[in-house]
Amino acid sequence: MKRISVGAVLIALLASPVTLAAVTDEEFDALRNDFKALASRFEELAAENAELRASAQKTEQAVVEVKTVKESAAWAESIKLNGDFRYRYQNDDVDRSGTSTRSRNRVRARPAIEAQLPENVTVGIGLATGSDDPVSTNQTLGGGGSSKGINLDLAYFSWGTPVEGLTVTGGKFKNEFVRAGGNGLLWDSDWRPEGVQMQYANGRVFGNALGSWLEADSSSGSGSEFAWGIQGGVKTEINGASVTAGASYFDIGAQGESCLFESDDCFGNTAVADPGNPGDLLYAFDFTLFEGFVEVAADVMGMPSQFFLDYVVNSDAGSEDTGFAIGARLGKAKKQGSWQASYTYQEIEADAVLGLFADSDFGGGGTDSKGHKFGAAYALSDAAKFKLTYFMTERQDTNGLENGGEKFDIDTLQADFEFKYK
Repeated sequence: MKRISVGAVLIALLASPVTLAAVTDEEFDALRNDFKALASRFEELAAENAELRASAQKTEQAVVEVKTVKESAAWAESIKLNGDFRYRYQNDDVDRSGTSTRSRNRVRARPAIEAQLPENVTVGIGLATGSDDPVSTNQTLGGGGSSKGINLDLAYFSWGTPVEGLTVTGGKFKNEFVRAGGNGLLWDSDWRPEGVQMQYANGRVFGNALGSWLEADSSSGSGSEFAWGIQGGVKTEINGASVTAGASYFDIGAQGESCLFESDDCFGNTAVADPGNPGDLLYAFDFTLFEGFVEVAADVMGMPSQFFLDYVVNSDAGSEDTGFAIGARLGKAKKQGSWQASYTYQEIEADAVLGLFADSDFGGGGTDSKGHKFGAAYALSDAAKFKLTYFMTERQDTNGLENGGEKFDIDTLQADFEFKYK
């Protein structure tokens, strides 16, 4: 149906014979002009109303777009990307018959994503180069430029509980136990526990607790291999120096179990032959570890410096049960142009700690070694540094069995370019 304007209807009425008979021509012309003006005003109001509706729709759309942008920004702020990359040249000089010097170029890449959720919950996942080695994410270059492996390095949740200073973490996560001087007497820095961890800190007192599955698949026949430990200590100031002191207890029930990760290698720990599987080895002892440590940070000659002592004993081993490390660092390669130099002396007897998790670089990894570690680093920028590390060590190869093996030297040089991002 065609639309008829109000003005047109009024004009038609005014033009009718009845209306014309009631008014003069002048009055009729005046009324017609008034109605024309009124109709024109109606048309203008209708147009203005349409414009207002269109403007309101645009405003509503703009509000939606702003809300979407804010939500996207909030989501982006809740997601954090961090990680590191390292390029390494490594030379291992093993003074042992039948063994030659080995040189390698290696890389390590560890990207990770972390999401902040409501109720103080964080969820993270991280990947890393290398093999499935629990204490190394190095990837040796070569193989004609072949593709290299990527593995799951982190997968965890972390909950900041209502108890101030207490955090609970579960999954596969970074080991948050204090390692005196950052040294790997008990734990290599690349080890990622799998289980549940609790951390407490109130500024002066700290505490950590850990339960980690070493073998959690009952079909393997070793589903009971569970390690747990606790650690506590204090941080204080003494004569201008920051002092951290603490003690730890770890319980690893391993006696009679197959060697972890590699069934024919206990990484320096005393072992016995597996009567049911020729060639495989079983741990000879459990590991009930008592650790004590102290770390002192102070300025020396106007430079940030650190001194540390770490001592551990395994009460389940009748002998070869002790390990210790002592070291110092002058300077700190953190800001661009800064540098540091460090020295550590370490001895770790065969059954002092679980060999699989000890520093994988010192003495070729594992236990039953002693010697020196020299280090130097220079910060190329706030996010990049160049490091040199030299290990001069002696170890005894028992082939995993009691009362055997020869002593030999292992000297290792590492030259690293390190980059961090977040």
